[in-house]
Amino acid sequence: MKSKKINIDIDAIEKNWCEDDFYRIFYNILNAGIPPFERYVIKTMREVRDDPRLDDEPRIRELVDIFVRQEIEHTKMHIPVNRKIGLDKIKAGKFTEKITRFIQRRTPLYVSVASCAFIEFVGFGFFKSHIDKDVLYSSGMHEEMAKLWKWHTAEELEHSFVKLKVINHINNAYWLKLWGMIEGVIVAHLFVTVLIPEIVWQDAKAQNKRFLPHLWMFFKGLAKTEWGVNRHSVGQYFRKDFDPEIKQPWVAEVVEKWVAESGAR
Repeated sequence: MKSKKINIDIDAIEKNWCEDDFYRIFYNILNAGIPPFERYVIKTMREVRDDPRLDDEPRIRELVDIFVRQEIEHTKMHIPVNRKIGLDKIKAGKFTEKITRFIQRRTPLYVSVASCAFIEFVGFGFFKSHIDKDVLYSSGMHEEMAKLWKWHTAEELEHSFVKLKVINHINNAYWLKLWGMIEGVIVAHLFVTVLIPEIVWQDAKAQNKRFLPHLWMFFKGLAKTEWGVNRHSVGQYFRKDFDPEIKQPWVAEVVEKWVAESGAR
C-alpha cells in the first residue's frame, strides 16, 4: 500500500455531471461530506500515530502514515471539484464539520478510531452493489468524475483495514467496538440527515423539478441499495481473530483495475 495522486481535468466537469438523477445526488452527498469527514479522520489518526503502544509495531505506524497522506490527497482533490460544481456553497457541509468537531472533543481517542473504522470498513461495503451494477460506467457519469471516484474508492477499499488493525492491536474489546459502532452510526446519520435535504433541493432547482417528488425519487433509490456486504462486514468488525488486511478477491480486482483506469500514481 502506498499513497497515490491523480490528475483530472476539473474544468471539464459540469454541474450536471451525471445523467442519472439518483446517482448524481448520491455522489454529491458524498462529495459534500468528504472534506469535513476526512479532516475528522486525519486528526484522529495523527494522534494515534504517536501512541507508544505502536512502538513494537513499526509497520502499523507506517500504514497509519500512508493512510493519513492518502486522506489528505482525497481532501485536496474533492475541495476544488466541489467548488466547480457548486457544493462549496452548501451550508450543511459547514454544519457537518462543526458536528464532527463537537463529537471528537467529547469522545475518547480510540472510540473515535473505532467509529472511523466502522464507517469506512463497514460503510464502504455498499460500493459492492455499485461495482456489480457498473454504476461508474452505466449511469452517464462524466469521465473525469468517474475517474475521481475510481481512484478514491480503490484507495478506500485498499486502506479501510488500517484503523481496524490499529484497534485490534491496541484494544480489541467488544465494548470499545460497540461504542465505536454507535458513534459511527450517529455520525453517519447526522451527515446524511443534514446533507440530503439541501443537496436534493439544490439539484431539483438546477433540474427545474419539484423538491418533494425529487426527494421521494432519491429515497426510493436508496431503498433498492443492497446491504448484504455491510452485514458481513459488521461480523468481521467484531471478530477478535479477524485479520482485516486479508482482502476478499473482488476487492483486489477492483483496486487493481480502478487504480490503472484512473491513472493514479
